[in-house]
Formats: sequence, C-alpha cells, structure tokens
Amino acid sequence: MQLLRHCFRALGRFLGRDVGRMVGIVLAGLLAGAAYGLLKPPTYTATAHVVVVAESEDGGPTAVNFAQAYGRVAALPATLAWASPLPRGTTTEQIRSGIQVSTSPDVPLVQISGSADTASEAVTLANAAADALVRYGGAHRHDTGVRVATMSQAVAPTEPSSPSVPVTVAVGGASGVLLAGMAQIAIRQRARVAGSTGRPSSGDRAVPSPATGDHDADGSRPASADGSGPDAEPAEVRR
Repeated sequence: MQLLRHCFRALGRFLGRDVGRMVGIVLAGLLAGAAYGLLKPPTYTATAHVVVVAESEDGGPTAVNFAQAYGRVAALPATLAWASPLPRGTTTEQIRSGIQVSTSPDVPLVQISGSADTASEAVTLANAAADALVRYGGAHRHDTGVRVATMSQAVAPTEPSSPSVPVTVAVGGASGVLLAGMAQIAIRQRARVAGSTGRPSSGDRAVPSPATGDHDADGSRPASADGSGPDAEPAEVRR
C-alpha cells in the first residue's frame, strides 16, 4: 500500500495542476471510441475465390501471370457487366464500390471480397463479381490460353468484420492517452520557455552608474540653497 500510495503521489507531482485536463482528454477519447462503435452500423464481409487454369501442361507461370492480370480488371465496369443476371436492385457501380480484389504472386488465384451492411448483401456482391470474372475469362479463353473457373463461392458470414465496441473503446482510450501525453509535454515546454524568457539574463542586468558625490550629471557641483556655488555670481558688497 505504501508503494502504491508513493506511486500515486509521484504521478500527481509529475502531472501537476493539469491532472483534470489530462483526464478529460482521455475520457473524451474513450467516449468518442464508444460512440463510434455504437453508432456506426456493422460491416459484413464475404469472400469468393476464382482460379485460373492453363490449357497447356507447362503453363503454370502463364496461369499465375493471367491471374494477376484478371485481378486488375475484375473490378472494372466492363468486366462486371458480364455478370448475368445482375442481382435485383444492384448496379455494376454498387458492385464495384463494394468489392475488393486481391491476387497471389505464387498461386493462380483471385480473391474477391464483398463488404456490405448485411451478410446477404455481402454474399451477393462477392458472387456477382466472381461470376462476371468467370464469364469474362471464358469469353477470352481462346485468346489467352487459360481457363477461369469458380473455386469457391462466398458464404454468409456469421459475425461482422467491423471492429466491436470494446475494440473501438480501447482505440479511443489509447488515442486519448497519446493526446494527453502530447498536451502535457507541450504545456511543460511552454512553461519552461516562458520562465527562461521572463528571467533577465546576465547581459541585460542594469549596471549602476558611478557615484558622483555632490556633482551633477555634467560634472559641476550643485548650487546650494542660498545660491552659493562655484558658478554663482559674486554677491554685491555695500560700503
């Protein structure tokens, strides 16, 4: 207990008067993360796989190269237009904006992932894009020498792929701690700079003027109260 109390005291001395401000920043980060996790609708992701097979026996490298080429054109409107028929209420632009395509440099495989607010819609987007790519590849089979086929269709995901509320709260809290630390460093740096500029340096200290005794600033002696002095006119002597 004594050690824990000492740690809290040391932390309080380190933070100084800015404890409330730092805690407020951290709490703001936590609340922002919680609000994002609660208000943002969940996102579901479904994935379909398309394989490219070479017609010749020694066409392995050719199939890999064509798989990468098909991956680059899978999301183009001209390729997605081969989907037949398009899902009801779905356009090629919606499919294009809702899918992500990736390929492998070693395997002739094209991975198409569809993301949407519902699991069924994600499956629809992924399978529609995969079907369009297979039809597009089949139409150019004689020109390319490779065959494009569906390896696996997308299935409905059971859980959303978007971050859960605890994850977003943790991310928000971590961001708040980071911002609080940066703010504390900035405040202390500003206070240090203000303290160094407010203290007069050795070169700016006032130098006392040399003692002049009873002399004026121009070196002459001041006149006395009765007017006598080195520069006073001689008094008239009456006989």
